[in-house]
This record gives sequence, C-alpha cells and structure tokens, in this order.
Amino acid sequence: MKWREELAAEIERLRPDRVFVLTDSNVSPLFRWDGTVIVVPAGEDSKSLDTLAGVWEDLSSLGATRRSLLVNIGGGVVSDLGGFAAATFKRGIRFVNVPTTLLAMSDAAIGGKTGIDFGGLKNEVGAFRMPERVIVDASWLATLPQAQMREGLAEVVKSALLGSEEVYGELLNLPEVLTPRTVGQAAEWSARFKEEVVARDPHEKGLRRILNLGHTAGHAFESLAARVGKPIGHGTAVAHSLLVALRLSERLTGLSAGIANEYEQKILKRFYPALPAECHDEAELISIMAHDKKNPAVGEISFVLLRAIGEPVESVLVAPALIDGSLAR
Repeated sequence: MKWREELAAEIERLRPDRVFVLTDSNVSPLFRWDGTVIVVPAGEDSKSLDTLAGVWEDLSSLGATRRSLLVNIGGGVVSDLGGFAAATFKRGIRFVNVPTTLLAMSDAAIGGKTGIDFGGLKNEVGAFRMPERVIVDASWLATLPQAQMREGLAEVVKSALLGSEEVYGELLNLPEVLTPRTVGQAAEWSARFKEEVVARDPHEKGLRRILNLGHTAGHAFESLAARVGKPIGHGTAVAHSLLVALRLSERLTGLSAGIANEYEQKILKRFYPALPAECHDEAELISIMAHDKKNPAVGEISFVLLRAIGEPVESVLVAPALIDGSLAR
C-alpha cells in the first residue's frame, strides 16, 4: 500500500520524537505497525469523552510530548476522535490522517474539523485543527463491504450537488454494486472540492458552511436513532437529510421541481435503507435541529439549500412547519 511510503516520507519531513498510531478494532487487524498502536472500539460510541480521556491517558503514559506525532488510521470516527485528541493533548500535537473508508476519504479526514459527541448530540464538542497531511490510498476501499461504500457515497453526492452538475449526473447512473472503479473518480473530485472550499474558509466563517448541506436534518436523524437504541450510519443519515434539503430548496430557493424526486428514486431508495420508525418523530427531530451549533441564534433553524445543482445558498432560516412537511416519509 502506497500509504506506508507516503507516511514514511511525512515522518521524515516532520521529524517527531515519537510516532503513535490511533486506530479502531475493525482496522487494526488489516495492517501491521512496529511502533506504538492505540486501539479504540469501532463505532460511533467511541466518539465520547470517556474514549477521548483514554487516548489522552495512553499518550501520557506512553511518553508523548509536544514534539510527537499522532497518525490516525481509520474511518471518520478515528479521524474525528484522533484529531481532537491531538488538538488538545499538551495544547496541541501534530497529526496525520490516513482514511480507510470512502466516507473519511471524501469528508471526515479532510478540513480540520475534529470532535466528539456529547449530551446525545453529534460533534457537540470539538476544535478546528488541520492535519499535517491527509494520505489517501484508494486500495483501502477494497477492504470495505458494500454497506460502508454506501455510507461514503452520501458525502460524495453532497459535494456533487454543491459543486458539479456533471459529476452529479454521473452519480445518478451508478451501478448497483459500488467499487473503487465506479466511485473512485467522483470520490477524488469530492476530496479536491472540499479541500478547495476549506482552503478559502478554514474556520467556517462563511463559504465553508455550504459543506453542511444535508447535515442539519442528518445530525438530527443520527442523534435520535442513537437515542432510541437503533443507531444509523452517518452516510445513511446524510442521504435522507439531502432529500429534506432538496424538498426545501424546491419550495424556498427556486430549485427546479422534480430534482428531489429524482434523487429519491435514483440514489436514496437504491442505496439506503429506510429510517427506523422511531426517527419519524417530527417534533423531536425539530427540537434536536434547534440545538444545532450552526444555527445563527437559539431557536432558529438554518439550512444550506440550493438554487440549482452547483449553486448553494449558504444559510436559509426555515420555519418548523415547513421542515415538518419536508420530513414526510
């Protein structure tokens, strides 16, 4: 795998006093590392204060200093958790992300957003901290089952809706089985698109907020599903939330009629399961959305919407009644 060569070159460039690898229990059997490896349980539950404290404790007891390097090898949970651990340990140590899932390659590992879940809310506590490098090696995708490929597809589709009618058109015609060959180019485009947006607005003061398309309702779906004991993947939540955003866009910002239905038929229903029945509690979903940290004020709910594919509207306040109607099954 080329990631080893690129990581070796990055370590040579950075010259840390120690190198620590953070990974999870699913990924750790897939590679061998001769140095120090910290393994956390796989899954969203590891984005917790307890797991974060465990990583801090391991770094401290194993002798990490401010000159050390943390290498996060895994999916979005590992890059979010590891990035936040690095951002806060000894007031900040350097880190490198090696994403192993399509979701992480196209979204989570890029952009410097780090954090954990707290109080039943997604990514409630975190920090902006850019990695020294994100090393993308598509050969990791060969290790993924279809379910994980589909989790990553949602973020690729989101980027295409924001930035390229051409790429989005290609995604509407994907074959049923997702492979590195069929989604690889779109994923690489998505990563470049996000890097360009982040470079222009690293701290999410304006333009970067467009990357939250599909996340306002998505985080609510994800949080409510976890709360009722029927967790869903981030990509599944975003996929359903994109339909909400497209419906609202047709009603509020001039998106052409029929785009939401086309998305629902050609992407959502083909690649994603229905949400658990408990996730259709509209009042609870709207309550969770009202606590989203991206809202401009308490009680106001803001969405990223579209005028057209490739033409996002960064922040639109939406009344709860309109949201309720767009959450229809």
